Formats: sequence, structure tokens, C-alpha cells
Amino acid sequence: MAGQDPYAPRGAWEEGAPLISPTLSESPFAPPLVPKKKKPWIVLIGVIYLLVAIIDVGAYLAEAPKTRVFEANLCIRYYETHDPSKIGPDGTVAEHLCKEDEIQQKLAMIFGWQDMFDAIPGILLAVPFGLLADRVGRKWVFAASLMGLQFQLAWVLLISYFRSLPLQLTWLSSVFLAMGGGPMVATAIGMTMVSDIVPPEKRTSVFLYLTASVLVAELLAPILAARLMEKGDYIPLLLALAIQQLGIFLAMLFPETLHMRDLPEPKDADDESIELQTKHHGYGFQAQMYHLKDAFAFLRSDYTLGLVVLTFLGNRLGRQSITLLIRYASKRYGWEIKKAAYLTSFRAATNLVALTVFVPLVNIILLKRLRIAAHWADLWIARVSIALTTVSFLIMGVSAYPALLILGLLIYNLGTGYNAAMRSTSIHVVGGQSSPNIGRLMSLIAIVESIGSMFGGPLINAMFQMGIERGGMWLGLPFFGAALVFAGMTFATASISVRDKDVLYSGLDTEDTMEPDSPLANSPTWGREGPLRYST
Repeated sequence: MAGQDPYAPRGAWEEGAPLISPTLSESPFAPPLVPKKKKPWIVLIGVIYLLVAIIDVGAYLAEAPKTRVFEANLCIRYYETHDPSKIGPDGTVAEHLCKEDEIQQKLAMIFGWQDMFDAIPGILLAVPFGLLADRVGRKWVFAASLMGLQFQLAWVLLISYFRSLPLQLTWLSSVFLAMGGGPMVATAIGMTMVSDIVPPEKRTSVFLYLTASVLVAELLAPILAARLMEKGDYIPLLLALAIQQLGIFLAMLFPETLHMRDLPEPKDADDESIELQTKHHGYGFQAQMYHLKDAFAFLRSDYTLGLVVLTFLGNRLGRQSITLLIRYASKRYGWEIKKAAYLTSFRAATNLVALTVFVPLVNIILLKRLRIAAHWADLWIARVSIALTTVSFLIMGVSAYPALLILGLLIYNLGTGYNAAMRSTSIHVVGGQSSPNIGRLMSLIAIVESIGSMFGGPLINAMFQMGIERGGMWLGLPFFGAALVFAGMTFATASISVRDKDVLYSGLDTEDTMEPDSPLANSPTWGREGPLRYST
């Protein structure tokens, strides 16, 4: 392994070494291998599902009321200047009067710039937090990210509560995301924790059901928010804060997963190459340029890896348009925001069926019936998903009637297997579960997704402002733009090819049953935590 490229994403971390020493395996006097007890990774994944659902219930619970609070704030300012008679004795304005173009355009501007500022911490801090997670552990970085999100929401509520303050001050809430890198870093670390403990052949299914746990939150939270908004817009916002705090508490109690994976013991020259990779890594601001250079050198080390990671840029850029769903329906059809919020629940419900029934069924057919290798099955799911998403955005863009919008959402949901399938593909490309570069990979994905959010948020909202100004079918301009981005991604995904290779997976052990002085303990096949075995 001397001279091995430290950035090679498909190195020999998972292949090349014999599983059992021939001398020991052929000797009749070799000591018998003691079966090793597996850790209940399914239980751990179940806890992760619960944790993600709790956190996302808080996030989605705040979405509709926050939009309404912002709209009401801008609406009062508008009528104070244009027609004070529309302001009621209680200081409020009827919601149907708040659909004026000028109000909605300014609302789009507020949200657009907020998306951009929220993305900056993820771009700057994804790599150092990823390295920190690889060195000291996942869970505290994950908990820090959640704390940053908690403080961000608290700041937004504080500014919006005092209507004398300009809403632009909510943009300062992005500063709190520096605590843990923001939502993209939290997602990346969460995915890394999952990849630490899940067998390779089950990754796509686990990622899909992880997305399903998010959808359960997205299904229930808007319905709950709509009911609570009838009693006051701030009630669901305060409840969201409390629920997110519960999620932070559970994250701190979750066991560390960094040690729950087996890596081959570095030999000879490997120690030097690893030293070259890590000796300059720091976590202060002075190290940021090095971190970015290191990350993109890793990205350029393999064409397929670069293409896979960059598809997440287009994915995030295009999917920013779906964040307009509530405001788009409210403006186009004249709906109240709490009524439009039910669209989010509808999308989540149908998406849940797609992810728990349709996509896994397709995956089973590809793997069991057609006997396609797991990484090729992942890639084909991603290809078909992205094509369906392109069609869905075209339909939503022309949806002059609610029925067309619902049809577009149904097709969109059939394509949401893309993210899980492409993440699983990326793990295969980087070398599989036992690769030491998983944290770096997820950090890179977080960076490109943050870049997509940084540009996509202002761009999509600017297109929405243009659509409002022109009216009619032009209201769907953001969805037409998203369809164009996804059309390009369809061609890019079709050009990705993943080569076949054997992938090693080691089970998670509750205790080392091999004695330290056993002859096998010194065998070249003995890893840090135990012997490696092929997955079946």
C-alpha cells in the first residue's frame, strides 16, 4: 500500500486483503472462531428515526405560522402607508387583504435572502465539522447543529414579535448556525451516523425510511399548526421551540457511532499517508482555506465522485422551489396560509406511500428479481427519480387549477427516492462503509447543497417576484426554472457509471470475543474492532 494516493476514493480499504490467513485456516490445529454477538443496529436506527421525526415536527410546525407572521407584519406596514382604514381596532389586517403583489414580493425577498444567509455557515464550516466528527465523534457535532437551529428560531420569533423592528433583522439569525454548521451539516452528520451502523446492502432502504420519518413529521405538523393557528399564530411557534429542545436532549443521550465501524489497521506507509492528510487539519478560522482546498482535492481525485457530488448541487438548487408551495398556492388561488399548509401534509402523505411502498418495491425487484448489483440498482432508481421530478415541476408550473398542482405533487413524490439512492451510490463510489472518507464525503455533499441553497433561495424567490409582477401563468416561473435544472441533472445522472467491486462490511459487536493473545489477533485480517467478513 506504499505510495497510495491519500485522496483515492476507491482505494483498498475494503478490498485486497484475504479474509482469513491461509496458514491458520488450513491448519487442523487452528483455534475455532468464536461467533461474535451483533449489536442491535436496527434498534439504533429506530431511535434515529424517532429523533429525526421529533426534530422535524418542530421545524415543520413553525413553517406555516412563521410565513403568516411575516406576511401580517409586512401587511400592516403596507396599509399604514396606503390605507390605514383597513387596519382593524385590534391592530390587525384581514388575511385576504394581504395578497397584494407588493406585499408578496417583499415577503419573497425576505425569504430569498434568508435562504442565502442560512447557507453560508454550511459552506464555510461543513468540512471542519466533518473532520471534527471523524476525529472526536458524531453526536456532539450533531447536537451543536441542533442547538444552532434552536437559537435561530428563537431569534426570528423575537424580531417578528416586536412589529416596530424591521423584518430584515431576522437575517442575523444565520449567525447562530455557526454553532454547528446549520441544517445541511446536521443532515450530513446524521447520514454519517446511519452509514456507521448499517450494512451496505441495506443503506438505500434505511435512507428511504429515514426520509419517511421526516415525512411523518411533515404530514402531522402542518395539520397541527393549522389547528393551533386558529387560536393564535405564536402558539405553534412556541410549541415548535419546545419540541426542538426535546430533540436536542435526545441527541445528547444517543450513543456515539464513530467506534461502531471496523476499519483495516493502517500498515507501514499508510501511517505516513494518513499523517499527511490530517496533520494540518484544524478547526479555527485560519484553517478554513486549507479545509476547502483539501476537500476539493478529494473531489477532483475521481471523475465519477465529482459528478455524483455535483448532482446534489443541482438537486438542492431545484428543490428550493418546493419551499414556495404554501406561498405559491396562497397567492395563485387566494387561499389562507393555514389552508395552503394542508398541501404540505398532502405532499407528505403521498410521499410517504411512495417511499415506504413504491420505491422499496422497485428496489426489491431490481435486486431480487433482476439480480442487479446494489449500487447499479441505486443508480437506476436515481435516474428514473430525477426524470419524474423534471416532469412534475413542469406540471406545477402550468397549474392554473388546484387539481393540476396536486397531480404535479403526486408525480414529484414518485421522484423523491433520488436523494436516498444517490447518497447510497456516493458511499459506494468513495469506497464503501469502511472507507475513512465517509465524513469527508458527507461534508462535501453538505457544502454543495449549501451552495445550491445559497444561490437557489434568492434565485427562486426572485423568479417568484417576477412571476407576481407579470401575473397569470408567469406565477409558475420558479417551477419552470426548476424543471430546466432537473432536465440538466437527468442527463448528468444518465452519464454516471459505477464499477462493480466487492464491498466489505463488518457487523457491530457488543464485545470482543477474541482473546488478545489468540494467533488470529495478530493476523493481517484482524481490524481495529474485529475480523472483517463479506456481507451476504
